Amino acid sequence: MFPQLLPDLILVTTMCLVVALALGFASIRFRSDIDEAVEQINELLPQTQCAQCGHPGCRPYAQSIASGEAINRCPPGGQRTISELANLLARETLALDETFGKTEPPHIARIRERECVGCTLCIQVCPVDSIFGAPQQMHVILEQICTGCDLCVPSCPVDCIELLELPQKSQPIPADSALSILACIRCGNCGRQCPQHLAPQELLWQSNSSSAMDLLSLNDCTECRLCDQLCPSKIPLTNFFSALKKQLSQEDQDLIRARESELRFIRRNDRLDSSKSKLRTRATSADRAEIIAQLRKSE
Repeated sequence: MFPQLLPDLILVTTMCLVVALALGFASIRFRSDIDEAVEQINELLPQTQCAQCGHPGCRPYAQSIASGEAINRCPPGGQRTISELANLLARETLALDETFGKTEPPHIARIRERECVGCTLCIQVCPVDSIFGAPQQMHVILEQICTGCDLCVPSCPVDCIELLELPQKSQPIPADSALSILACIRCGNCGRQCPQHLAPQELLWQSNSSSAMDLLSLNDCTECRLCDQLCPSKIPLTNFFSALKKQLSQEDQDLIRARESELRFIRRNDRLDSSKSKLRTRATSADRAEIIAQLRKSE
């Protein structure tokens, strides 16, 4: 009987192995796709770690978005972040859900030092460790790393923390840039005479793409204004390129700042988790010592 069943057993076993391998591969691939989506979403979030979205940080919100949560719950990111997320995820571009807050200009927190009582409550809630101080000593906020999350303001018992609006850093792109693009007749005069061998007309037409600006070497422009003089449509190309370079430079700085904020947020959480683990270990050791002491007494 057994020899007759052996081929069937081998077949069933083989099928089970194939199915198990397929499921394992699918789970790994699916998890990999989700992780990649989370990373891409997280890169678009502002990394203020303000928790206005209802999550304890930007990455948890990115994970929820990857799982299907709405993309319009990030007030610091505003409509621009919503549009970028919609393009990335092929979703509908929604208006900001203002039940989570309104988009405001970037801020930083500042402590009025004479009023600070050194309670350390603001230090405990800062998600990026930008506040320094000791108990009953004056605290200070490092403005270079403050994300303006506003979490420290309500924590202060003496109301000595204020939010200050950051000044506009970059020169805005001229409002008539769209008209300039339409005015360009693509004659190529600017490109043929450019001392840096650039293609100013392409820089103008591709100005909405930062990757195209890198490929077309926008930063190599010396702003010599020769293209302005040669343009038959009298387009102020140099002014446009100057403003565009400043804007892209500011965007690069903001991106670096966001990544640094995320790293500080991660390090802070790791430190807190480590502290909790040590406290649990100490508590366990104390409990063990107490049990041993009780056993010795009973002896």
